[in-house]
Amino acid sequence: MGQIFDPSHFTAVSRMADPASMAERVMAFAPASDAEALKLLRASFPDCPLSARVAALAFLMRRQSAHARG
Repeated sequence: MGQIFDPSHFTAVSRMADPASMAERVMAFAPASDAEALKLLRASFPDCPLSARVAALAFLMRRQSAHARG
């Protein structure tokens, strides 16, 4: 799983996708739930594997948790 963001695993479109930029893209749509966020990730980054989309969702959840505490 440490190789998730290895550029050789992606197409040219998704090579630029990292958890932070993927999460930022999803937050532009203000999803109401985690399921909706994952759906948006799939639609926005169809060439990324599920593990990359889940990593972006986890990044988003950690960021929201940090904002709630801070």
